[in-house]
Amino acid sequence: MKEIHITIYPPFWTTWWFITLIALLLMTALAYGINSYNKRKYRKKLMELESEHKLQMERERISRDLHDSIGAYANAVLYSTELLEKENVPGERSVLMSDLKFASKDIITSLRETIWALKKDNYTAEDCLLRIKNFVQSLSRYYTKIQFSVTGDAPPVMNLHYTKALNLVRIVQEAVTNSLKHAEPKHISITSIEWEGKWELVVADDGKGFDHEGAQETEQGNGLSNMKQRAIDSELGFTLSSETGNGTRVCIIV
Repeated sequence: MKEIHITIYPPFWTTWWFITLIALLLMTALAYGINSYNKRKYRKKLMELESEHKLQMERERISRDLHDSIGAYANAVLYSTELLEKENVPGERSVLMSDLKFASKDIITSLRETIWALKKDNYTAEDCLLRIKNFVQSLSRYYTKIQFSVTGDAPPVMNLHYTKALNLVRIVQEAVTNSLKHAEPKHISITSIEWEGKWELVVADDGKGFDHEGAQETEQGNGLSNMKQRAIDSELGFTLSSETGNGTRVCIIV
């Protein structure tokens, strides 16, 4: 008798090793899917928290800015008003009235600039220079004995975040206002210079100047600390030079 032995192998998809491999792949895919979902959910939550944090920071910045600027001027108005009520000397009353006018104008200017800055996310350098020109033009109506000049052009393609634009404009305004209040100048100039992709604004006057080194040591000096802090907050280059009798020069670099 003859015998024939026939061995029939099952298809590979029914073998234990294939089934095990498929099970492992399915488990891996499931784990990857769950992990990816959790990551997306975590990133979304993180972005929401970051947005809320940025919004809160921006609210605090605006609140601080309004408090530091308008609040300070409002206190000055209140203080000068109280002194004015008690003062009987005509000359002193005139000085106090002048201080009140300055503080009132500063409040209006500060509020206008804050509202202007919040209208858009970004501003061009030309927008900022135009804002500075409008500010100087309004001053020339009141200070007819002082010669104001704004020369030079802004970089045509430079864009600034609104916080940087606001701080830049306010530093220039602070420099001009300090000159009017303290320097008794005959001429105040603002020069716009573009060089090597940077933008430089120079505010100079021919007033009586002040002891810059002494002002730094005593933490005084015509709002110097405020201008420096604005420059630091917006990563602007800032230098100030002044000597008694030789005027003052403020330089901002963007």
